[in-house]
Amino acid sequence: MANIKITKPAHRWLFGGIGFHNSEATMSGIMSDDFKNQVVLKCFREISPTYARVFTGYADWSKEDMDRFADYYDQTFRKANTTLYLVPGRMPYMDKDFNMEEYAEKVACNLEYLINQRKCTKIRHYCLTNELAVGKDRTVLTYNLPLFKELQEILYSAFRRHKLNVGLLALDSSGFGDPWPQFDWAVNNLADTTECFCHHLYFWDVKTGDSAFYERLKSMLETMVSRSFSKEKRFVLGEFGFKQSGRVHKAMFEDSASYVNFPEIEGDVALQYPEVCCATINSGCLSGCAWTLFDYPDPMLSEDGDTQEEKALFDATRFSGHGVSTRYNKNGMIRWCDEEKDYRAYAPYYTMGLMAKYFRKGSRVLVPEFDDKDLRVTAVTNSDGSMSLAIVNWKEQDQQITLTCEHKNSKPFRKYSYNAKNPPYNAFNDLQGHDGLVGQKDGVYTFIVSARSMILLTTDYQDRKPSQIEKVVVKDGKLRWKACDDLEHVYYRVYKKDVQIASTVAEYLTVTDQTADYEVYSVDKYGNCLKK
Repeated sequence: MANIKITKPAHRWLFGGIGFHNSEATMSGIMSDDFKNQVVLKCFREISPTYARVFTGYADWSKEDMDRFADYYDQTFRKANTTLYLVPGRMPYMDKDFNMEEYAEKVACNLEYLINQRKCTKIRHYCLTNELAVGKDRTVLTYNLPLFKELQEILYSAFRRHKLNVGLLALDSSGFGDPWPQFDWAVNNLADTTECFCHHLYFWDVKTGDSAFYERLKSMLETMVSRSFSKEKRFVLGEFGFKQSGRVHKAMFEDSASYVNFPEIEGDVALQYPEVCCATINSGCLSGCAWTLFDYPDPMLSEDGDTQEEKALFDATRFSGHGVSTRYNKNGMIRWCDEEKDYRAYAPYYTMGLMAKYFRKGSRVLVPEFDDKDLRVTAVTNSDGSMSLAIVNWKEQDQQITLTCEHKNSKPFRKYSYNAKNPPYNAFNDLQGHDGLVGQKDGVYTFIVSARSMILLTTDYQDRKPSQIEKVVVKDGKLRWKACDDLEHVYYRVYKKDVQIASTVAEYLTVTDQTADYEVYSVDKYGNCLKK
């Protein structure tokens, strides 16, 4: 038996949300309608992360480029009230003709258009460059930090001239080994122009369930939070992910998450991601982003063309980060393989999806105390009084948990479960539904957490019946229905003869059988659906 005590100090730090890097935001032009509606938009809206990192804000964006991004913003980030942290994939190469003042002015003008004209008002943070890269050279500014300072000061001045309410992040550096020289330099030299300090952490060949890893990570994050706070700044964990060594190819670089092509460890790695979230929240970070929600598509040739498809591919290579034409970037929670039409979620989606959905911006962090080194626990409350609690159990045996909580809940917890031995894969990437309620007796909650599993407990829900979907008809090879006007509606599930055949945000679906009986149901933001 393990005991967990959740305390509620009078003053608690605010949390800004768990989210992802959303590379797909600059790739909407190469998405098929089915992939966009049934995978990308459907999954994003179901999770509705309230913090995200995006490659955006390029100086050489055309109005068409910006409008394409803003259209995607309208379909995703606006609906989820997502705060955005922008960064160009890399700074341009600074040759002898490069003019930083001109560059900064173009960036500021483009952001002003997005924010003031297209109303992308949740653009809140911006970083000069991704992981200190310039041109094709990764981390090159690591060796010239005074130049980084000079460039950031120029950018800061441009933002002030344009009255942009966009704070700069720095350094957006990366490394789990020895980040202190860079980080300390940033704290000591960039405080005047930096709103939040930021670092990326990637973990190589980490053994699952290693309590020493969790303690080291939490300690490192606490130090970064403390050093940032010494300058009255917050700290953002800008990227994190898990990698494996030894992936080298002759002509292409494979940048993949540790679980890609290793199904034997995929279920366990899915527990490592919420483990990082627990450390992020408990240490005092403002927010944290996993790299990435969706895979990059397979590499593409970086050349312009005459057709709309060729131009869309060219735009994707220009605006979606370093090495997209030579790099297999497979770090997503969800696959993007057009050749095989494979868009299935990996196991980490079913843990990180819950973390992003229920650990939102504006929440206040509760303090967990627990007496078992194999547990990871974190908890928050929201402004409406609801509470969410995540527990990761690395033990090889089931754990009986006794939970006491100073925060008073007016209704029982809904319980969502993930088991590493049997991940809740779904053909349509629907998040797992809740599998029961956990109530209290005399102020004590008692429940079981399975071996090598995670459970999420939340009172952030409503028991309600979503609207019924009307006017479901088949005509000319399309199943169509009347749009749901329920304010809590998120997406539709489509059934043929009582068997689910799709999840989508669209009000139509291509079908081959025009005589079958079809049913369409709304799924609301709380996961409620009339079809059980």
